[in-house]
Amino acid sequence: MSSPRKLTILYGSQSGTAQDLAEQIWRDSKLYHLRGSVAAMDEYDIGQLIEERFVVLVCSTYGQGEEPDNMKRFWRFLLRKSLPVDSLRGMWFGVLGLGDSRYPKFNYVAKRLHKRLIQLGGQAMLPVGLCDEQHDLGYGAVFMPWINDFWKRLEELSPIPDGLKKLDESPREYRWTVRRSEEPVEEQEEVDMYADVKVDNVFVSEVEENRRTTPEDHFQDVRLITFPRRDANWNAGDVVYVRPHNSPEDVDRLFELFEEHGLNLHKDTVITVEAIDSELPVPPILSKPLPLGRLATQYWDLTAIPRARAFAVLARTCPNELEREKLLEFASFGTPRPSDPLQTPPPGPPRHPVLGPHRHSTGACLRRPGANLPQRTGARKAARVCQLRGPGRAVLVREPAPTHHSRGAA
Repeated sequence: MSSPRKLTILYGSQSGTAQDLAEQIWRDSKLYHLRGSVAAMDEYDIGQLIEERFVVLVCSTYGQGEEPDNMKRFWRFLLRKSLPVDSLRGMWFGVLGLGDSRYPKFNYVAKRLHKRLIQLGGQAMLPVGLCDEQHDLGYGAVFMPWINDFWKRLEELSPIPDGLKKLDESPREYRWTVRRSEEPVEEQEEVDMYADVKVDNVFVSEVEENRRTTPEDHFQDVRLITFPRRDANWNAGDVVYVRPHNSPEDVDRLFELFEEHGLNLHKDTVITVEAIDSELPVPPILSKPLPLGRLATQYWDLTAIPRARAFAVLARTCPNELEREKLLEFASFGTPRPSDPLQTPPPGPPRHPVLGPHRHSTGACLRRPGANLPQRTGARKAARVCQLRGPGRAVLVREPAPTHHSRGAA
């Protein structure tokens, strides 16, 4: 049996929000002198699950109640009928779900996961947490009380050892160590950072048309992007995820800001990302030296709405006390989020007959007019789709429409 002072944190995340919350839980776990890793469910050795004593699982729901891509193998394993009903009898767990209550299958994945773990003998430390994107306070309205109850329950089951007390500040505020590298890297315009990432149903297509469908003075830049049908067969309900690049103008502006603030960071500056320990390994895509220009173009989301974690990091280095207090206020899950037109549209958001509701355009939904809309959770990358420049080439992932059949813990 694993050490009682270990907490394993697993996540299933489609757009990064569930991963952010999982990593926040991991950082907070250090306040309680806990060790343990945080990882995507499909990157975790599921054979070790029977050895775990305490586990937190954070997962989002998307599509027609579908699980995120990076937990599909994990979920299929749990659904095996051959698993003994007492497989996880020694495990205490908590499940936190991220969803959108406007859709019929609200937090469907978290509910099914919670039920299935109980079927396999796991013991729930507290009821499943059902975070709702539509709440005025966002996910924090459920997350904060849920995680506070989780820590209280964990201390009851596994108290902090004698001679120690809860820390005031986490000793692990950052994911990895980033260093400037002297190793030259030849910058090639067509180098794809994601070339080695294995994803099913990837295809490259020409962009025949990239047309704005909203007026220039409208707060949303919504695009109708047309691809040749010959590049991939599709059916109504299929979803296409587009992996765009940041615009050259945005990338140039980023490095202008670096220069204006006296930062010696340029497009050809090469950095290496190193793991601090084995609890949070560096993903393969960042495991080799990379020029900042490539990261700024392909990896960083320069148009993203900052999440709470971004404000918390800024607050740590802010010399102005008043500004620091405001940053900490934004970093709190208990305050309203900064104004975000993608999150809080006027009632009855406009819809395109093919692309669906404009504010949920992380992937383009290929559907017929009047068809049911797929659920989206944590959609923050809608603006990135607008940065495609056409005609040109785009890398896309086609995901077939989900089939509706019983799969174990329904």
